[in-house]
Amino acid sequence: MNRAFRNEFYCGTAGPLAMTMLISLVAALFLQPWWAGSWNDLAVVVRTDLIFTWPLVATAGAWAAGREIRRGTEELLATVPRPSWQPFLVSWAALTLGAVLGIATAWGIAAIFVLPIATADSGGWIAALLVCAPAHGSGAAFGMALGRLVRWRLVVLLAPVLAVLAYTTASWASWMVGYDSLLAAQVSSGSMYTVPSSALQAMWFAAIAATFLVLAVSRRRWLVLVPVALVAALTLLIASVPPNRHVVADPVAMQEVCTTRGPTICVARYQEHVLDQLAELAQPMLEKLHGIPGAPEELRFRSAADPELPSYHYVTTATGRLADPVHERELLAGMLVGTIPHCDGEPFYRAFSVAGSWLADDVEGAKRLLGNGRVPDREWMTAYYAARVGCDTDATSALLD
Repeated sequence: MNRAFRNEFYCGTAGPLAMTMLISLVAALFLQPWWAGSWNDLAVVVRTDLIFTWPLVATAGAWAAGREIRRGTEELLATVPRPSWQPFLVSWAALTLGAVLGIATAWGIAAIFVLPIATADSGGWIAALLVCAPAHGSGAAFGMALGRLVRWRLVVLLAPVLAVLAYTTASWASWMVGYDSLLAAQVSSGSMYTVPSSALQAMWFAAIAATFLVLAVSRRRWLVLVPVALVAALTLLIASVPPNRHVVADPVAMQEVCTTRGPTICVARYQEHVLDQLAELAQPMLEKLHGIPGAPEELRFRSAADPELPSYHYVTTATGRLADPVHERELLAGMLVGTIPHCDGEPFYRAFSVAGSWLADDVEGAKRLLGNGRVPDREWMTAYYAARVGCDTDATSALLD
């Protein structure tokens, strides 16, 4: 058995699958490196990328099963005492290992970039990441069962289509609470979330893999009812868990951290690796606003200390540096001049744009937006904040005349 496994792994489909998984996942990771600095985020990206890695594994499984049919392996094994299911399971195990190795290598490459700037967390991402093993095992079993049961040369082209349909249909199923968490980490704001139901998810995927394997190799097809019943039971169990128990806030990653010098800027711990960069951009603007009545004196974002505040969303490179500091500075300026309750209307929008340009040191832009040859100053900003408190349309319009 060991020799057969080694031959299948090194000479079969598993090797090319591992390389394909590695290349595709690395490309996906580094095209959108929003996971920089966070182990939670990195695990989330890998789990979310199941949308294309699962069909890849299913396609490899269909190809491997079809290859055995083309070679007539099943007919040859019928003439010897060796069970016919052994090479099928060996091929499935090799494919699963190949997929896991490809994912692990891609994760390791990304981890090189995360490690130097990694922020603290509770470690829940480890369980969420380990679910990838049974998840891709179920994908390999699905593809191999399809390739063995559907005796058609072009089934390898059909496999990815059916895999994508099965995956997306399951993820769209709204009739079952919590079902989406089976297929991806399903986070809404990045790295502050973990998936505590990972053990149930791992068993669910393993039961699906067993279902397809039994369906493909067992001569007594009724035996498939056993893993099917297990899948149904686990699905109902997972569905009975409230959504807020599937995906919860990571208490460590959500702790508040603040600057120790200059005007106060606070973020959640999972964003700590960009705090110094935020301080370089925002503190000069806070100092510029110092002493203006109604102007903010600090900048805080959502954390465990105040979960009602808005989150700060940013784009970084793989090394954790802000991808576009100029754009981020403009966004921060907009936050500082728009922290007072929202006011609708064209005058408020123009005044907001003028104030943001002034705060970002774009004097010419502010002068052009003001349109009356006047250059905004601290007196103008004082009147701006006073008018915005009560959404005073007349006072705001007077600032623009």
